[in-house]
Amino acid sequence: MLRIVLATLLLAAQTGLAAADNGRLKINNIPLDMPLNDELDGEYLEGIYQEKLMDKLISSVLNEWPVYHIDSTLKAGKGKVSKKDSVPGAEADPKNEQMQLYFSSAADQRRIYWIRSRKPMNAPADADGTAKSLAMIETSFGKPDRIVTDAEMPGDAIIIIVDPQLPADQAQAIKAALPDPMVLSHDDYMTFWSMDLQARARILGPNFRGAIVQLFAFKGRLESMQSELLDLKRAQTVLNLGN
Repeated sequence: MLRIVLATLLLAAQTGLAAADNGRLKINNIPLDMPLNDELDGEYLEGIYQEKLMDKLISSVLNEWPVYHIDSTLKAGKGKVSKKDSVPGAEADPKNEQMQLYFSSAADQRRIYWIRSRKPMNAPADADGTAKSLAMIETSFGKPDRIVTDAEMPGDAIIIIVDPQLPADQAQAIKAALPDPMVLSHDDYMTFWSMDLQARARILGPNFRGAIVQLFAFKGRLESMQSELLDLKRAQTVLNLGN
């Protein structure tokens, strides 16, 4: 039943809601392709952190192993970060947002190929709540190309959007690599967020580029949203994604 409801809502979203803007895919104002040190579209990553994230940034650290990546903790919801928000253990507090940025090879200017964000939600996991979530997702990333659900996880969903800014032939090739309808085994569904990118490449195709959003529900409430922007082709500058 949930799959039917989501499919109906997807059709409504595709016909009745405004499309995402024509800029790059972004999470927290940070786009795919952003270099670690060089500018992109007149902006620097450091400047985004200082000018657009400072009011909500609790902590951030750059790690060089196993690949260059930044782990950040952000305050979710309204209000600026205060001293009480920056207590030890804030990075593990489920009320905060966690964000990771992963960078490609030095030869590729260490550009972002993967942005991951997990933030809390508090909304009903009914048809109305799901419709509002889908509307928000479409406004941010574009129209969903696949919606995956699991009969054992009512209210949960995985929404997949191929980058709407890609040339039509590239976008079509990526969509053609996605099964239609797309069905995951229960184990793959449960581990999708944490699985390595080799497994992701087998599911999405080695050239996938786009947005993936997961909604998590518990006892009739949407409790969290995990969003990511992923470019598997660029990931291959630092990772072996072959079988």
